[in-house]
Amino acid sequence: MVVNMKLRNGMAVEFDDKAPKTLFEILISEILIPKYTDTDDWNLAINVVLEEINHLIKENDLDPKLKLELLNEIEDHLDKDIEELTGVAKIEILFLNMEDYVDDIQKLIAAGLEKVELRHQMARLIQPLTLFELGELFIFLGKRAFLK
Repeated sequence: MVVNMKLRNGMAVEFDDKAPKTLFEILISEILIPKYTDTDDWNLAINVVLEEINHLIKENDLDPKLKLELLNEIEDHLDKDIEELTGVAKIEILFLNMEDYVDDIQKLIAAGLEKVELRHQMARLIQPLTLFELGELFIFLGKRAFLK
């Protein structure tokens, strides 16, 4: 089913429930990226695009699962397009203080600590991170080390 809708900015869009990705691409390119470009605030940009999808869901009686699908599409873009457009790495978007972890790790390594003490200091540093955050940190460090 194809539905004609209007975004809150007045832009007319078509939504095809068999191809929702088209709507997501429009929301990302017309709302998310411009909002981030204007504000330099990912949390705000993501909240604004979520408000837009909530509005569309409510006004057009759409499946609320579209919100989750939109978030998945945003995550796909974080790995490529958004990083290229903004120069901001996905990890910096997801975890605003992750760059601090990277800096602290570099300082610990440069401090010349003995191996045992370095391990203890590193363990204390990363202890508060979730497994997902640890995974993202390792991916970030790996890319930085091997893809320079």
